[in-house]
Amino acid sequence: MVKTKGFNHAAFRVTNVEKATEFYEKVIGLKRLPRPDFGIGGAWYGVGNNALHIISSEARGSKPDPLGAHVAFDVEDFDETKRALNEMGIEFLEAPSNMGAGRQLWVTDPDGNTVELRTDK
Repeated sequence: MVKTKGFNHAAFRVTNVEKATEFYEKVIGLKRLPRPDFGIGGAWYGVGNNALHIISSEARGSKPDPLGAHVAFDVEDFDETKRALNEMGIEFLEAPSNMGAGRQLWVTDPDGNTVELRTDK
């Protein structure tokens, strides 16, 4: 059996690295990490002790899919997150408050990758 000791990173395919970096930096608020030159476009972002990698590739979907592949970020203030998304014109899907898994909402990045924004409170 493999003995996993921790989570390292998640990765998404993106068709336009510039649009994707704008989304992850200005909407989600991630900070970019140094990334080796692999000969293909992309960017790395720090998320606590982990990372999100975006890689230049083909497009995916267009609607948030809470049941499909996604990455989830804890947010400091859920109501402020909703306000900011509304102000930016970012559509989101919100989970019913009685689900018992904290408060959750989902958005898509410019390539249709689903991003969950959540809090336990």
